[in-house]
Amino acid sequence: MNFNKKTLSKTLIVVTMLVVTNILISEPIWKLNQSTFNFDALGSKSKSGEKLPYLPGEVVITFKKQVPDSELVHQTSKLAANTGVINLKGHFTTAKLAESETMEQGLARIKKDPNVESVEPRYLYYKQASAPNDPGFPQLWGHNNSGQAITSPSYTANSSNPGTSGKDMNVLGAWDVTTSCNNTIVAVLDTGVTYTHEDLVGNMWNGSGGCVNQNGTAIGGGCPNHGYDFASGDNNPRDEEGHGTHVAMTIGAVGNNNVGISGVCQSAKIMAVRVLGLGGGTNDNIANGIYFAVRNGAKVINMSLGGSSYSSTINSAIEFARTNDVLVVVAAGNDGKNLNTDGAAYPCENTNLNLICISALDQKHALANFSNYDSNATVASRSADFGAPGTNIYSGYGVETTVAETPTSYANDWVNVGVSGNPFTYHTCSFSISGSPLTLSGLYLPNDCSVIGWNFTAPYANPTAMPAFSNRVVYKNFTIDSAATNVLLHQVLISDGEGYDSTTCYDYTEMYHSPTAGNPFTGGGTAISLFDSLRGVYMDKFCRRDSSEYSFRSTESAILKQCAGSSTCSVGYRFTSDGSVNNGGALATEISIYTWKPTNNAYTNLNGTSMATPNAAGVAALIRSYNQSFTYQDVITKLIEGGVTETALTGTTRYGKAINANASIKHLKQVTGVTAVLQ
Repeated sequence: MNFNKKTLSKTLIVVTMLVVTNILISEPIWKLNQSTFNFDALGSKSKSGEKLPYLPGEVVITFKKQVPDSELVHQTSKLAANTGVINLKGHFTTAKLAESETMEQGLARIKKDPNVESVEPRYLYYKQASAPNDPGFPQLWGHNNSGQAITSPSYTANSSNPGTSGKDMNVLGAWDVTTSCNNTIVAVLDTGVTYTHEDLVGNMWNGSGGCVNQNGTAIGGGCPNHGYDFASGDNNPRDEEGHGTHVAMTIGAVGNNNVGISGVCQSAKIMAVRVLGLGGGTNDNIANGIYFAVRNGAKVINMSLGGSSYSSTINSAIEFARTNDVLVVVAAGNDGKNLNTDGAAYPCENTNLNLICISALDQKHALANFSNYDSNATVASRSADFGAPGTNIYSGYGVETTVAETPTSYANDWVNVGVSGNPFTYHTCSFSISGSPLTLSGLYLPNDCSVIGWNFTAPYANPTAMPAFSNRVVYKNFTIDSAATNVLLHQVLISDGEGYDSTTCYDYTEMYHSPTAGNPFTGGGTAISLFDSLRGVYMDKFCRRDSSEYSFRSTESAILKQCAGSSTCSVGYRFTSDGSVNNGGALATEISIYTWKPTNNAYTNLNGTSMATPNAAGVAALIRSYNQSFTYQDVITKLIEGGVTETALTGTTRYGKAINANASIKHLKQVTGVTAVLQ
């Protein structure tokens, strides 16, 4: 992608980054300092700030049924450089292409093999955006909205706080009929679950007596930790980010125990299925999670996740769930887009009959401003089905901290070392875009404002020349929580080193981190890779692609894996140039370190369709547990019949209704003595 300075937008957007390691979900939103700079143009022009659609170089190959199971690995080895996991039921394998082959080339080549049914990239699905806040059961306006004001709300758009009395799911009315979900296993496919949380531990599914993997084979040692971790490949699906815990407790926090909150299902059986690692999850991991959940007895699956690409691998897994009478509830996504015209969100847009997709409503039952929706003129073709409470949703979480750099810390705490070149120094530079005055503060190299002028202000003069053989490092030691399982570096980075082709840089900026104090470039530190939108690949050296391109720009948050478990995290930037005088330079700004750690007694408010989805899934589980003869279609029918028509949903969802627990369950007959058997 080229950065055309002359067509940069007049307004710059604030970029919020969620880092998820391969598939998408909701996570604490990083908020840039809007007082110094609005980054819209940078974010909109820099694709490096966008989520990747798939893992570079990795594919999922589904073979035709005539290929024996015993041949899957052999057939894969003929088509790819490395073979990954195998799924016998789905008849697919994962594989890695040769480094010399592009994704397009690899897909085209593999599709020609007569034994291949289909091949697709290992698509990435991400958690949807979220943001923390406040206390107590009265905070659960989605259960019972009395028009109460949420203290220090994180979502205040459209004057939604306080809310409108009665605009809720009327869970209290449903609880007049039943509070029990102990006959229904609800699988939470997410970032994992803090299964030791004080208000959830009593409702976790017990797999210690035995469980099976995605292929139906017994897992050695069973599932004593209440599920399985497909992101790490073990039977300990602990949450490392908080999102899955929040979702799980919205569905099934223990009720009437004088602790914390109450889930929609006060005695649910929550199965933890970790499919999203730090940075996201892959289509094969999600598919394997679905197969696992179904084979181990789940009757409702919650997937508060989404991505921009359709996956036949996931689709087949959802169909497997359908044939085993399992309802799948998914999030519509948090892009604020009309899915009919503006964007894509999968698996929300899948057409499986057992799948329902949920948009987010605020405290007045208006559509949340971040929520995706679908206004397709053909109502039956709308991908979003229902609305449910999705703003200021209070549930279990963890402890998060953010340490943001200030002018003082930039100037005093960053250490410069190097044999040549000017030092990185703190500057506040004033400039304009299309006549609009702006300022940008951060670490600059060279120590003037010329890098900003080159990038944003006509006539785009070359930056101050750096000496030949520049080698300049700046680093800082951050003190962090040693119990943190997720450590993120948030930043905006601009690097103007000269490059040559898809892999070569003459002059470039690097980033390193280390769990020990000192210079991470000399103390055994680890390089940080970022996605280069100009090249379409991950790079650990950042520069222009060639003389006609503009600066490397990134708003991507980096996962500092080496720092997890340490009390110290050093972060450094290094600019290196070749033997000629050059026009390189770098800018690092909006730097902050974010950490999250699990606890057994933490709660917070989050926003997102990820939060609306478990509210709907909880009601579905409540219905299904009360009348165990109900099929997934019966449950959907009751959600439709009991749903409350809302103006905000009539033209934007398939059924035009908000989920209502009371009306959906009030007139059901309870059926007892029925045992559901997985075929």
